[in-house]
Order: sequence, then C-alpha cells, then structure tokens
Amino acid sequence: MQIASLKRFSAHGLECPAPSSFEERRTRSQTGALMSLSTLCKPRASVFERDRRATVLNLDTFLDGRVSGEEFFRENYFTAGMDTLVQTCFRHLSGRSGSSTFLLSQAMGGGKTHSMIGLGLLARDPALRRSVLGDADPAPNLGKVRVIGFQGRNTGTDFGIWGALADQIGRRDHFHRFYAPLSAPSPGGWKELLKDQPTIILLDELPPYMVHARSVSIGASDLSAVTAVALSNLLVAVSDLDNVCVIISDLGGTAWGEGGTAITGSIKSFERETNRIAVNITPVNPQGDELYHILRCRLFDGVPAKEDVERVARTYRDAHAEAVKMGLTTTQSESLYQQILDSYPFHPAWRDLVGRFKENEGFQQTRGVIRLMQMLIGNLWTTGQADRSDLVHPYDLDLANDEIAGEVRTINQHLTPAIANDISDRGHAEAEEIDKKTGTTDGTDAARLLLVASLSTIPNALHGLREFELYDILQRPGRDLSSFKSAVLDVLETRAWYLHRSPDQRLFFKNQQNLAAKLRTYAQALHKEIVLKELRTFLEKRFEPQLKDAYQSLAVLPAMDEVELDQDRVVLILTEPRGGEGGLALSSEWQAWWQNQTFKNRVVFLTGSRLVMQNVNDCARQYRALQSIEDELRTDSTPPNDPQWKVLDGLRDRIGNQLGSALTQAFDTLIYPSINEKLRPQGISFEFRGNSLSGEDAVRKALKEAQKLETDTTSDTFRARAEARLFTAKSMLWSEVRRKAATSTNWPFHSAKALEDLKVDTVKKGHWRDQANYVEKGPFPKAKTSVAIEVLGRNDETGVTWLRIDPLHGDTVYFEKGDSIPTTASPKVDDFQRFEASGLRYRFICVDSRGEHPDGDPVDWKGRIVVRYQIDQANGRVKLQAIPKGQIRYSTDGGSPENGATYEGPFVPPDSCRMVLAVAEAQGIKSEPLQVSMPRRHEDGRPKFEVKANAPCRWKKRHRLDATADVWAWLEKLEKHDGTARHLTINAQSEDGGQTLRFQGTHEDGYPAAALRVLFEQVQSVVGGHSLRLDVLAVNFAAGQNLLDWIASDRAELQPNEVEQVYAHV
Repeated sequence: MQIASLKRFSAHGLECPAPSSFEERRTRSQTGALMSLSTLCKPRASVFERDRRATVLNLDTFLDGRVSGEEFFRENYFTAGMDTLVQTCFRHLSGRSGSSTFLLSQAMGGGKTHSMIGLGLLARDPALRRSVLGDADPAPNLGKVRVIGFQGRNTGTDFGIWGALADQIGRRDHFHRFYAPLSAPSPGGWKELLKDQPTIILLDELPPYMVHARSVSIGASDLSAVTAVALSNLLVAVSDLDNVCVIISDLGGTAWGEGGTAITGSIKSFERETNRIAVNITPVNPQGDELYHILRCRLFDGVPAKEDVERVARTYRDAHAEAVKMGLTTTQSESLYQQILDSYPFHPAWRDLVGRFKENEGFQQTRGVIRLMQMLIGNLWTTGQADRSDLVHPYDLDLANDEIAGEVRTINQHLTPAIANDISDRGHAEAEEIDKKTGTTDGTDAARLLLVASLSTIPNALHGLREFELYDILQRPGRDLSSFKSAVLDVLETRAWYLHRSPDQRLFFKNQQNLAAKLRTYAQALHKEIVLKELRTFLEKRFEPQLKDAYQSLAVLPAMDEVELDQDRVVLILTEPRGGEGGLALSSEWQAWWQNQTFKNRVVFLTGSRLVMQNVNDCARQYRALQSIEDELRTDSTPPNDPQWKVLDGLRDRIGNQLGSALTQAFDTLIYPSINEKLRPQGISFEFRGNSLSGEDAVRKALKEAQKLETDTTSDTFRARAEARLFTAKSMLWSEVRRKAATSTNWPFHSAKALEDLKVDTVKKGHWRDQANYVEKGPFPKAKTSVAIEVLGRNDETGVTWLRIDPLHGDTVYFEKGDSIPTTASPKVDDFQRFEASGLRYRFICVDSRGEHPDGDPVDWKGRIVVRYQIDQANGRVKLQAIPKGQIRYSTDGGSPENGATYEGPFVPPDSCRMVLAVAEAQGIKSEPLQVSMPRRHEDGRPKFEVKANAPCRWKKRHRLDATADVWAWLEKLEKHDGTARHLTINAQSEDGGQTLRFQGTHEDGYPAAALRVLFEQVQSVVGGHSLRLDVLAVNFAAGQNLLDWIASDRAELQPNEVEQVYAHV
C-alpha cells in the first residue's frame, strides 16, 4: 500500500481503504451476488481487538517515539483541518509566508491530539513526509524539524512548562534563573532558546495544568498567572521567529473551562501586543462528510469500488421510493441516493444522529464515535449480521452485546431504565415482545433508532424523530413498512414505559416514565372489588338491551341471591366461566338455581368453557387504571394539545381491544331454556367495530340460530303458535297465558309487549275476544246485523237533518218514524249516503239478504229541537218558533222556563223583563234553553236595535254571488272578519258547460274561510277553473264587533231581523 494515496480524494469519498484488494468480491456483486457488507467490505484486524479500542494516543506517546508514522497514517484520515495545519506550518518553517501560531479548537476527542501527532510525525521524518504528502508537500527542501511539546496532565513538572521544553532541547539550564523561584521567561529568553533550528512546539491539554497551577502560590500570585505570562512571552517571541511554530489545543466547552480561559487569555494578550493573528483550526469538520472518511480509514482495510456503492445506493433509493408511494414519507428518494454515495458503508443518518450527542459532557467526539463504531462493526461481522446487511444502520447497535450496551450507557447513563424495559432485555423488553408477534425486527430496530436519536444530554438539544424520519431511516431493500404504524409504532408507543412524544410530534426516550408505565403502576395498585366494578360497568354498557326482544334486563357477574326472575321480562345473566358439568359450560350451582325457578323461560346465561377470566380481569384492571390517569391529567390542568392526551387515547383503544378480545374468549357460550325443561348450549361470537362491541346483537344472532328468538310477532304464524302452546283452552285468563309463556321452556323469547300486542291485534281482527280478565278465541258465531248512523248536517230553518246510514253485516235497511219497531214491511232506506230526517225520532233495522248474519236489534236515532226568536222592532213583540215543531214554554222573570207559560203566540214582555228564557219539547226531546237579552226601549216603547260588540251573533242575511270574482272577494271579507259560513251551496261549471259540480254544505260547525278556500280550489280544479257561484244562508261571528266592522267596510245598514244574538244554543 502506498501511503501517498491517502491524500487523493475520489468523487465518492472512498479515498482511504484500497478497493483494488476486492476484485473477487466486486466480481461476485456484479454477477448478482448479495451486496452485503461482508461481501463488499473488509474490516481492519484492529476492529476485533478489544484492547485497542480503549487505546488513546496522547502527546507523550509521540514525544517518547512510540508512534509508528506509517501505521498512524494508514488508519487515520487526513482531514481538511490537518491539511491546513500541515501546509501553513511547513510554509512558515521553510521561510515562506505563513502563520506561526495555531489554536486547535474542538471539544475533547475531536482530533486535536491526532492532528498534533500527525504534524509532528511528518516534521520529524522527511521521508514519511514525502511519502504522505507527495507533490503536495509545501516545503520539499525542509529537512528534519525538531518537535518538542508539553502534555497538560503532567502537573508534576518542577520547573514549569518552560523548563520542560528547554529540557527536551537539552538546554534546561538555559532557563535556570527562572526556576527558583519560578518566574516567566522573557520573549528574549525564548528567542535565545529556539533560534538555532526549525522547531515545532506542541502544547496539548493545558487546561488541567492551569487548574493545578492556580493552587501553587508564587509570592502574591500563583503558578497559573506566571505560566500565562510565560506562554504569552513565548507567543511574542515566536511571532518574530521564522523557524518556530506553536500549536495549542483548546478544550473550550469542557470540564476544564477555567484553564481553557487562561490559555485563551494569553493568546488574546499576544494579539494585543502584535498584529499577528493565530490561525484557528478545527481538526474535524462536524458538518461535512469527514466523519465517514475517518471511520472508513480507521475501521476498514478495503471498501468496494464506485459502481458497487452505486448499486447499493440504487436499491435503497428504490425501496425509499416505495415508501413515498405509500404516503409514508415525502423526503426525496434521490437525495438518499446521493447521501449513500458519500457515507457508504454507513447509513447517512449517522452524521445527524452522532451530531446530537457528540457534545455530551465526557464524550470524546471523534474518538468516542470511532470507539463506538469499532464495537458495532466488530459485532456485525462476529454475529454474521454483516452477511444480511447492506449498510451500517443506526439501529444496528446490538444492545444485547454487553460492550456496546456499556458504551451507550456511558454516552447517556440516564436512559438505562429505558433500554432495559423498552428496548433490550433478552427478549422480554417491550420492543422485543412486539417483534415476537410480528415476526420481524421492526420493533427493536425502531426502538434502537429512537434511542440513538435521544442520547443527547445537552440542554435544549433536539431529541427523537418524527414518524416520516423513522420511515426514511428504517426503510431498506426487502423491508415492508406498510403496516409498521399500526402493528409496531402505535403498539410501541402505548406499551413502552419511557417513550414520549414532543409537541412537534417527535418520539423520543427519556428517563421519565410515561403514561404506559403509570398505567401498569396504577393497575397493580387497584383493589379486586374496584376491578370487578369496572368490569361490570364495561359489560353493562356493551350488553345493555336496546331492542329488548331477546332479553329485557341484564345481570353481570351477580351473586345468585341478587337475581329474581320476572314473569314478563327475560334476564341475561353473565356468569364467570369456571367450567361446568353435564355437558354444559354453566356451573353446577347455576344449573341447580335454574331448576328451582318457576319462570324457567325468563333467563338466558352467557358464560364460557375456558378458564380465561384472569386475562379478562387483568385487562379490566388496566382499563380502570386509565380512568385514574385521565383524572390525574385533568387535575393537573394538562392542556388539550399535550401529547399525553393522544397517548391516552391510544392506550384506551389498545386496552379496550385487548379487553374485548379477552371477553370474546371467556364468554363464548350461550345457555338457554329448551324443550322438556332442559338447558341447551349455543355458541356465540362477538364483533368489534372501532373498539365497540354490541353484546345484544351477538346474543340475538345466537338465539335466532337456536330458533329461540322470534322477531316476527305480527304474523298469523305467531298467533297460531301462541294458540297451540299457550292459549290451549277456548277461554282462558289472560294472566295464565302470560304465565305459561314464562314457564314453558319450549316457548320462544320475544319482546316484552309482543303478547299484549298480539291480543290487541287479534281482538281487533276478530280472532279473539277480550272479556274482562278472560280472553276467548274463535271461531265465533256470526255477528248480528246493525246500523251505523252519522249526522251529515242540519237545516236550522226547517229542522231537517241529513244522515248517512251504514248497514253492518247486512245490505238492506228499513226504518220507522217515531217509536214503532221497523220490519221488512217498513219503508226502505234508498239513499244510504244522504237520508233526509224531517222528524225527531227514527228507528232502523238492518237485514242480511244472504242470510249469513242474524237480524240484530233496532237502532234508534234522535234529532234535536231548537228555539229561535224574533223581536218586532215596531212594537217589541217577541216571536218564538220551535224547529221542528214542538211545545214552547217560556219565562220573563228569570225563572225556569219549564215552569213558565206555554207559548201560544207573540207577546210583549213586561218593562221589567231583562231576559226571556224559553225551551221547546217534542216527542220527549227537549231543546237547549234559549236566552234572549231584551233590548233597551225608545220613549214610545219601541225596542232599540243594537248589536252587542262582545256577544256572539248570527247574520241571517242570504248572500248570493254569481260571479267568480265576487265569490273570491266575499271569501276575503269572511276571512278578514273571522266569520263562519253556514248552509252553503257551491256551484262550479266548465267553460263549455259540459261539466257542472255542486257542493252542498250543512256541516254543524259551519265553514271558516280557510276551509272554503280549499273547497273553492278543489271544485274549480275538477271543472277546469272557470265559473264559480256561491249561495250562503247565514254567517256566524264569535263577536258582534266583527259583523259591525263588515257592515262598516261595506257602508251598509243592518236590519233588525237580520241579526240574532244568543247566549246558548240556537
């Protein structure tokens, strides 16, 4: 191997190991062989040597000559920072322009000491320099350079740093005057010491020395102040020398902050004294790809050629593109391809993830990453995982490997509980349990990846990954992540104790138990009775009857003495599955209980054949604990957008599903009453929809399959079944029928009101008869004939009433006027639809001409008689009239008219009369009393005509309207003044006169405007909407004021005989 090749950069960054030694492997990969790590890459032997992983080169090792230059450059990448240091330093030492003072700034383990050693090796050995730098050597004529240095952990130096440096040159006595007491050499003293030949001074890890020096008193000061002056003078002296360079490493940001500040102060002091500026160099660029170059050089003897890496990158790009198609991520797949070309054989996510924890206190940055990767690479090859992997992934950290697990704990020891419980515990951690169920490594890989993203201990550091970032890193050739979220990620989030979600939806581990951990803690603390109560509540909600045909009440895990059967209600009893006997899953105790019940057909049992109640109780315990967590979050006023609420919802869904699944396994048998007073089993299965279970639906389905549930209770089949099994006698007490339904085990279940509805329906249809507490079933004798009478209307002027006659169970109706009993020789009703009754009493009989129904009793009808009055405005005489004719009796003194005078003709009431009371009687039928308020009189005795505004009245004026427009205008007046038309006739005729429609209205209550409007529109629509005529005999008003308003709007006058105001029936 030619070391000079290390400086040549290739386009894809595989510049350190030589690919030429892998022709055979490349050939195999090009011919289609597996592109695995073990096929394409060869780790260095040092990777597998544990004793070398802890080896840290320090400056003393180099100064003592114990570092091999060739070996050093074989395993160490020449970074851009080192290149800047080498080029600038050698240019200065060769007399060309260049800085003489350099500050290497990076945290501990960041490559500062390696850069110093690399520079020192090249300076001491011109041959090695030519071999490594080749044509890039900035000082080809520069010979061997003297290299001296000081390692700041050597706090036991008697003569200070300046004495140690002078001693390495062999001139310790040069500074003898500065030893007792210790004092700072002057710039001139430094120049005199260093002027004879090219020299590089390496000052490494000075902060520990400066911290120690502060404890060493020198006069009124201390050694740290003297050392700062000495170093400041050194830098002043070097600024004037072209043969000396000083390289100082800074440990700013570490535990040696005080010492580092002292060094920085000396450099700033130097800057104030000179115009020269020290070159600040970062040995390793944390933002670029140098980390990958360093790791490749340090860990691998050989890596594949560019075309092999491109093949690997393409397979990852294509796999990632599938994830994009599935909507799992929106990251550009081509970007991943380019990143793999730069990072191979490491997954490109390593740089970002390492960048998060490399600043952890005590972590040695580049040195620590190299050590971690040595362990990882060694484990991949030792376990054979390198045969199955194409890249070194962040989730390849095998935490079952004690060495790797220990190293991770040193990075962040606080996550040890998270590792043990959630990620890796010899197959028992939550992620490992998920893998057992899925048959993949997705759970463990996701957990490891989230762990790496959570290792930072720096305040306000970025922790965790969003879901799309998980997909980006986890996706690889051959991995199917289509069900990853539901089968792995959601489960991991609800089961892991230490996994949290940030407000910006990053999943991360931290040393704080999450809701899943609280869940288990709370669940274990719950008392058995509380868990049983929660289980009962859960089951009651899911088995609460809604349709109530299979069962009407529910008893969940009751004691036997808590259940009392009801004659009219079926109870579903959920009993704990404990194993049964006699071929039934029901316990022997419950079987014996059922045998002793009277209402054996009023219970159904839900139980099981497997002893899995412990699983049910465990799930119920966790389900109840969720309520405690929710109460705690509400008590703490947890904001609605807090991720804990989403986690709680996820836990509730998962545990609800688990509880439902456990219940379906525990309660899988329905026990119902069957024929011969036996119990019979029926299998039952439940379906979950969105964490919900409808127990009633499952019970109904099982009972239907067993033909124990009847849902069609309105059919003749159900009636016939009831008559055959329950209604077994011609006449039975209805309570006995219901009792038989409750005691007979061969009777089906149905809704609680099914029998009552059946009775109502069958009685209505004539199949049964309801006789008080008894019910009689048919067939029955033929019903007797009868007559149904309906009053259609009445003419108040003549007393004629129009009737509708409906023959019942017959087809011919005979009648007699008065009290005579009609026979078939009596007059026959010819018009059933409009029978004119001019008398007050009629008797009807119905005859079935077919002879199927016997003749029934006569049906009587009585009319009504009314008294009307008229006051003669000329002389005040009161005229009374009975319609139809009858005897009228009246009084004028306020006494009862029945005891008053017989009306024989018009009469003048005495002046003292304020009201005339009258009643009429004919054929034993009396009218309603008539009350006539007497009007006030004129001086000549004539009555004053007036309409009482607040009293009802009737306008007896006839209204005849022969034009369609007048009819509609009159209707508007009727509606406006709230009148009701009585005794009307509507005529409508088509335009051609071919259709005429006549409607006569004699309805007792009259016709308000709204009803007339409907009638007008209907008759017009029948004839085509042309001619419309109206004839109205009277209009009633609820108040006389309405009539007065109508007259006023028409500018007309009322005639006394047109108005009738009454206070009773007229």
